[in-house]
Parts: sequence; C-alpha cells; structure tokens
Amino acid sequence: MKQDNKLNVAAGLIALALMSLGCGSLMRESNQTAANSNTTGTAPPTNSANNASNSGTSTTNAKIEKADFTVTSEELDKEFHKEGVTDKDLEKYENKNIAVSGRVSMLVTEKKGTVQPWVTLYAPGVLRGVSCYFDDADVSQMSKLKEDKMVKVQGFMDDFIVPKVSPRLEHCQVLEAN
Repeated sequence: MKQDNKLNVAAGLIALALMSLGCGSLMRESNQTAANSNTTGTAPPTNSANNASNSGTSTTNAKIEKADFTVTSEELDKEFHKEGVTDKDLEKYENKNIAVSGRVSMLVTEKKGTVQPWVTLYAPGVLRGVSCYFDDADVSQMSKLKEDKMVKVQGFMDDFIVPKVSPRLEHCQVLEAN
C-alpha cells in the first residue's frame, strides 16, 4: 500500500512539472503579444547586455527598470504556497518587475523546443523555487551563474499566477552574481 502511494505521489509531481512547462510555453507566446500592447502594468525589463561580472559585482545598467518588489526566492515561493493562499492574495505581483535573490539550485542554459533557458532559485521543498526564464538576447548573461552560488535576478511576472505553484518570472536579467 505504501509503495502505491509513493508511486502516485511521484506520478503526480511529474505531471505537475510537465503541466507547468507546457503551460509556460503556451503562455509565453500569448504573453509576448500582450507585452506588446501592455497598457495596464509595468513593462518587462528591457533586453540589454549586463555589466555584472563573475566577481560578484552588481550591474548599474540604466536600461533595467526599477523593481516593483525585491524579495528572496524563499520568501516569494513561501508566499505562493502558504496555507489558504488565493489568486487574489497574489494579485499584487501581476504584471510587475520583481528582483529576486537566492541560491541557484538548477541551471538550464539551452533552449528546449519552445522552453527558454532558465535558472531556478532555491526554496525548500520538492519542485519548489522561483523559475527565472531568459530571452534569447539575454542568454549570454547566464554564463555568470553557477549552481549553488548566490545571485540576484530581475524578471517580469505576468498575469498567469497560480496559487500553490512556484512563481515564474519572464524576460530575466542578471543583476548580481557571485
């Protein structure tokens, strides 16, 4: 009986991960269209080269818009997973620029089909953390990132927010890398 439960939990987690990736790639196309006509929210960060170096300095690039929120990856993920959280509770993050600092727990630097390269910033738990996706023009910034190192990344949270599912940022820029 316990073995069946473990298999069911594992299958459910895999299904959730695949669904998240699938929804993200479908949403990306509609988000690009929406971003072009975005009049209600703050625009995503401007694509540009970044001045952050591997020695841990921060960027002073004026083309990156000011963050609406600055949080740690653990704080943001915890807010998305807290007991009883609803989409109304998370509405404040819709169409906002968010600067997130945290430890790199996963780094995928190659585009996989329609899924952009991404970095996951650590939060405790299985399939937890903040996923930060980079546009093609900004993938080179990911060379500054190393697994298990602290970073600060800024990205745009669109209006596809799901309570109990870890946050996802688009159009990311590296602000600091150690």
